[in-house]
Amino acid sequence: MTSWPLDWRELVNEAIRRRRAEGLTQRSLAALAGVSAPTVNAFERGDTRLRLEKVIAILEVLGLIVLPGAPDSLPAFAQAARRRWNELVEPLAADDPARQPLGHVEHLYAVDGLAYAGTLGQLREILSGLPKTSGWPPFWVPTQEAIRPVVREGLIECWLGRPGAERVFKDAAYSDFWQVGSDLKAYLQRGHQEDGSDTLEPGTFFDLTLPIWRTAEVLLHASHLVERLNGDPGSSIAYNSRYTGLEGRELVAWANPRLRHDISRRHVARTSRIDLSVATTVRAIASDLEEVIHGCLSPLYDQFDGFELTPALVAAVMSDMRLAGFRR
Repeated sequence: MTSWPLDWRELVNEAIRRRRAEGLTQRSLAALAGVSAPTVNAFERGDTRLRLEKVIAILEVLGLIVLPGAPDSLPAFAQAARRRWNELVEPLAADDPARQPLGHVEHLYAVDGLAYAGTLGQLREILSGLPKTSGWPPFWVPTQEAIRPVVREGLIECWLGRPGAERVFKDAAYSDFWQVGSDLKAYLQRGHQEDGSDTLEPGTFFDLTLPIWRTAEVLLHASHLVERLNGDPGSSIAYNSRYTGLEGRELVAWANPRLRHDISRRHVARTSRIDLSVATTVRAIASDLEEVIHGCLSPLYDQFDGFELTPALVAAVMSDMRLAGFRR
């Protein structure tokens, strides 16, 4: 028998705090949890007569509960990474850009069917040598002592937002946090590039093309890692992503203005967060990357007042990546 009671009011208060910190309204939280807005309202009033499965759905969205599953599962890995991120940013001021206060993007992948037998130090060297797909690639391995990746508790960990580090850009867009394990699971949290110090109104817009480019980069990172480890082209890759801080942002062609004709009218997000996932293989990434990305990202664009992500738009962005010299 346990000796610690569950403080219901404290749990509710923490749930309210997290909802507000993520920029969620009661209605948007309800939509993510699959419950009604009155249910969320009743929960936040402290009503103890709600059905348990509805309370669990609310708590799961807010990261306050992890449903039963294998300890080595991808969701468990992501949850542990988020806890670590919260530990790191806890001492920072509430408005510190390194907290990514206006929202962020999470990229998460796992390679199945490939065993890595080397050390984490060796894996770090492998990561540093993978092909780069842009000037700010995912899972970047810096060499500056203050921010270089370290081996910690069985993982390679890197946080670019570390206080005191000398960085050219000290904003949400350049404060990546990532972890990679020897089981070939990888987690990356990055502030929205639209919220960088070179934009006029951070938190107000969402770029048309960046999700396509960044998703392609992470999938290619996973594929390149498998290739570097001499894995089978049929190796399975599970990819998940989470976008937060979306509500109220307008979809615009910011990073690539020549594509602004693809947006025929104003498209604004009405919900704050969305979770996406796709299962693919190294072979599919090599031959059908555009199709994989389109299937994964279409629900994200749909959040912007029903904007339709077309295969042609995905192909245009991928064409730009090829011109930039990326390698499949």
